[in-house]
Parts: sequence; C-alpha cells; structure tokens
Amino acid sequence: MEGIENTQASRRVKKWLTQQNLILKLQMTIANMTKIDSVQKWLQDLRFMTEPECMSVLQGKSISGNNTSVEPMVAAAKSNKDSIDAIRSRAAVISVEFAKVFKKIEKERWKHLKSASVRITSHMRSLLHEINTCIHDMPPYLFEEEAAIMEECAKLSQYLESMGETNGHKLSTTPIVNSLTELGKSFSTVVDMALGYLVQSMVQTVDESNSAYCVQSTISHIISLGLEGEHMCYLIAREGGVKTLFDLCRDDSMSQTHCQALRGIATISCVSESISALEKTGGVECLTDILCNISLGESMRSEAAGVIAQITSPSMNHYQHIMGFIENLDDLIRALLNLCVQASTHEVFLLATAAIANITFMDSMAVDCLSSYNAAKIIVAACSMNKAESVFAKDQVATILANMSVLDASVSEIKDNNGIQLLLSYLQQRPLQNSDAEIAASERVLQKTAIAVTRLCRAPENASIIVQNKGVPLLVNLCRNIKARNNSDGVLIASLAALRKISSLIGPECLDVLDVQQLIKPTLIDSYLICSQMEESFV
Repeated sequence: MEGIENTQASRRVKKWLTQQNLILKLQMTIANMTKIDSVQKWLQDLRFMTEPECMSVLQGKSISGNNTSVEPMVAAAKSNKDSIDAIRSRAAVISVEFAKVFKKIEKERWKHLKSASVRITSHMRSLLHEINTCIHDMPPYLFEEEAAIMEECAKLSQYLESMGETNGHKLSTTPIVNSLTELGKSFSTVVDMALGYLVQSMVQTVDESNSAYCVQSTISHIISLGLEGEHMCYLIAREGGVKTLFDLCRDDSMSQTHCQALRGIATISCVSESISALEKTGGVECLTDILCNISLGESMRSEAAGVIAQITSPSMNHYQHIMGFIENLDDLIRALLNLCVQASTHEVFLLATAAIANITFMDSMAVDCLSSYNAAKIIVAACSMNKAESVFAKDQVATILANMSVLDASVSEIKDNNGIQLLLSYLQQRPLQNSDAEIAASERVLQKTAIAVTRLCRAPENASIIVQNKGVPLLVNLCRNIKARNNSDGVLIASLAALRKISSLIGPECLDVLDVQQLIKPTLIDSYLICSQMEESFV
C-alpha cells in the first residue's frame, strides 16, 4: 500500500511541475509580445489574415477618377457601338433576303415570291424596332424615312395580294421589281441615317469629353468600326471623325490620347472622303509638325508615319492630289529618315520606310530629296542593324532603292554603301510562312530587287560588282525555277531584263554559260515563253 501511495504522490508532483512550466512559458511569451511594436505585430499577422468583404469592395472600385461623370459617357459609347453592330447585322439579313427575292423573280418562281416578300417586310419591321430601341431621341428625318419604309411595305403587300392565281399566264415583273427597288432605296437610306446618327454621337463624345479615359475608350470603338469596312470609314469621315481626331492631336491637354487618335486616323483614311476631310483640316501640316518634333517620342511619331503611309498608298484613288503635301515634302522626308535612324523596333522602321516608299511614287521631287539627305546610306545602314528582318520591311527597302536608282547620284550612293550586296541578298528571299500576304510580299521583293539591279547596271562597274558577287546565278535561278519566283510572271520578266542588261554592259563572253545564253540570245518574249512553260507537260 505504501508503495502505491508513493507512486501516486510522484505523479501529482510531475503534473504540478508540468503546469508550472507551461505557465512560465506563457508568461515569457506575453512579456516578449509586449516588447514588439503594435504596428509591426499587425503587419506580421496581416500575412495570414483576409477580409473578403473589404477585398470585394476594393476590387469593385474603378481606378479612374470622376467616375460619376465619366462612366455614363463610356457606357453610352459602348452602347452606340453595340447598336451599330446590331443594326448592321439585321441589315445584312435583309440584303440576303432581297437577293433571294430577285433571284425568284428572275427564275419566275411565283409561288414562292409571296412568302419571300413577307419575310422581307417582317425583317423590315424588326429592323425599325431595333432602330427605335437603339436611338431614344429619334430625329425627325429618321421618322420620315421609317414612315416611307412602312408605306413601301404596304404597297408591296397590297400588290402581292392583288396578283391572285397566275393560271399559267406569265406575269409582268416590272411592277414588283419597281416596288422592291423603292423599298430597297428606303431601306438603304434609313440604315445609313441610323448608323450615321450613332457614329455622330460617338464623334461628339470624343469632341466634348474632357476625360482621357473616356476619349480613349470611344476612339477604340471608332477604330473597331473602321476595321469593319470602307462603308463605316466613309460614315465616320462624313460625320466629322477625321476633323475631330486631328483637333484632338492639336490639344496639348489631351496628350495621352494622341497616339490612339493618330491610329484612328490611319484606320479610317482608306476612302477618298477621309482624304478630303484631312485636306480641309490641314492634316498634312499637323502630321509634319508631329514627325519633326523629336521631343514627342518615338511612339507618337511612328503613328504619324503610319498615317502618312496610309494616305500615300498607291492603292488610294486620289493619293497624288493631297493638298499641302508637296509644300511639306522636304520636311517629311527628313523627319522620316531620322525616324529610320532612331527606330528601336522593327515595326517603327517598317512604318517609316513604308511612308518613304509610298512618297517616292507621288512626285519625282521625292527622289531628289532622298538623295540630298543620303537616304541610301541611312537605309542600308539600318538594314545592317537587322531593322528590316521581315519580308514586309524588305519590300519597302527594295522599293526605295529601286526608285532612287533612276538618279545617277543615287546610283553611286547605293554602290558606295554596299547597297548592291544588300539587293543581291534579297534575290534569295522566300516566304517564311505559307500565307497569302507573305507570298505576295516575297514576290514584290524579288521583282523590285530585279528592277533595281537593272537600273543600277547603267554603270558598267556596277554590272561587274553584280557578277563578282554571284548575282547572275541568282537571277538565272529565278528564271528557271518556278518555285523560287513563286510562279510570278513579273519576277520572271524583271529577272530576264536584268540578265540582258548585265550582258549588254560586260559582254556575252563573260556570261559564257549555256543556261545564261539560252536566256539572253532569244528575244525577250521567246525567253519568257521558254521559262514560263518549262514545267508544263504536253501530252
């Protein structure tokens, strides 16, 4: 019994000692905690604490200031863009239905004509409902056009009801065609007016808003519309979009929106109406001022170069008659060449060279200006720094050098700065990707390079340099190998012309190779026929 009592007593002592140790450790911990700064302790605990409600409130807040006045304008611009998309979608459906009806009339399928016409009138009513939903303050002129559409729909329905049974007789198509034509005119007019009203609202937002965030958001919608086709670009220009964007570029207080405004101008400047608006607002002078102002930075000047490249594109119908262009030609070329020198990316160099290349097609003075500023030296030096790695940049470089080669002074400059060697390297250009754009660009590079080689061979020493640098085998390969020239007749003719020019300068004995002689001795047409039919099979 005594042994059992001793054991129990020892257990109680151990338990008491354990409790005392725990109490002592707790006291030491509390003492240490009181020595830590309260803010520091809070920061330590904060790593393991989350307050979901506070985080949700913070994440729901907008970063931009003046939300009460800006957000409704941003929402309105987005709503206008969505409304335009909805109206255009319904208009496309109606256009398809019109085409179906006219095809039925052409094939005299009178039994199906009534149902097809009913679908058109039904879609018309849906379109008018969509317009009334999108445009809250309907202008009077739009009401009048809507009434005209309803009147034409009624006439069409009345005529179809009066047709009755054909009984095998051939009906006259003139009344129904006239009715559908009038309805189509009213339909086109009302869609044009509705879209124009919504576009005008977006342009007014850019013009009147003092918020850079709101302006940038609206311009992004305008750019998106411009990318949808020339008709939207025409509407934006008609409703004052070009003038508004240039006015924005002149407003120093909205400098953060200038790059996007210039991008918007470049996007919509693919129609003659945009070019006319650009002329009226002094756009060329504005673009020249931007390009010449080095303090504005590379990004904004590259956007201005993009606008120049767009409005001077040879695909434009009126690109040779831009008011103010000749007066600012010298400053433009000098500024664009400086941009080529300072370009930090391939994209900036591409925009600058594209603008220069297009300008060389506009006036012969452009080539003189390029020669006076040592453009060949600048362009070749930039290429040696790998600024023209893409096939599209090489296309612009080949264009510039080919157009400069018409001047004797430029021929010497190109030769002295290793421009001939650069051009010969372009004769080996192949598309890196199997895309239509790259294949077409590769063909242009080959053709323009061959043209440049031909023009440079006005000087016999240049022809010798081409022979020494293995240029003749490259030209022969383009003539003989259909795949090498992407089956392009333009590349073939340019290459044949270059070979004949070289032969005429250095003598045929220096090109005493059977392949070369077969391309030089026959007439140009015969050589062309031989090369173009080499891989054809005659059975």
